Amino acid sequence: MSVVRNKKTFMIGVIMLVSFALCYVGMMSPNFGNGRNGLEFADDLFNSLSKGSAYFIKDAQKVADGQLGKNVSLAIKASSPEEAEKWSKLYTMAGASVTVKDTSVSINGDYGKILGAVVADSDFMYHNDGKSLEKKYGYDAREATYNWYSSLKKIDANLKSKSQFQEGFDLVKVQQKALEPAYNYYGVEIKQVSENKFSVIFLLTFYLIYTMWYGFGLYYLFDGLGIVVAKSKKTA
Repeated sequence: MSVVRNKKTFMIGVIMLVSFALCYVGMMSPNFGNGRNGLEFADDLFNSLSKGSAYFIKDAQKVADGQLGKNVSLAIKASSPEEAEKWSKLYTMAGASVTVKDTSVSINGDYGKILGAVVADSDFMYHNDGKSLEKKYGYDAREATYNWYSSLKKIDANLKSKSQFQEGFDLVKVQQKALEPAYNYYGVEIKQVSENKFSVIFLLTFYLIYTMWYGFGLYYLFDGLGIVVAKSKKTA
């Protein structure tokens, strides 16, 4: 006895699922540039578009400029003497007077210039120019950017303990608008949605159709096998 109840819908389902699988195999092949498969290509594209919409350096610079002329004098602790030395390079290059004693880093300088240095370095990293930071500080660019982040967190805590809330608020703004996007998107190519409209529309449309394709394939397959969903009859 055949399990197929409706050959027509069964064959439609089989054809749709087989073609779905063949399409999937094609998408998984490394033929989308630089050895990438289709999913990696789409992922890279949307990462690039996301980066293109996350450029807030000018906003961060305005925040830094608002703190120009305001002096800060504080001490923060690194996790090791080596880290303390690397932190000191950042703030020394930002124009501050820095003293390192074991893991303690004492900083005295113009707060606006310090934040401005963070913004400038973030701009280099956003544009994937890590060499400028490596030349400036003498070590890995991503590590330097992370050192900005970790040391600024210590400064933020120090400012809050002194009730310098506006300074802390501006520091967080610079982190969120400049430093974090620069670090997270480092190495990602910058692309604008306006310049990639066709690709975006095609990928979103394809995703919608491909998802429905699979769903209808299963629907027709099960219908051909006589597996359907129906309301149960009410008993008297």
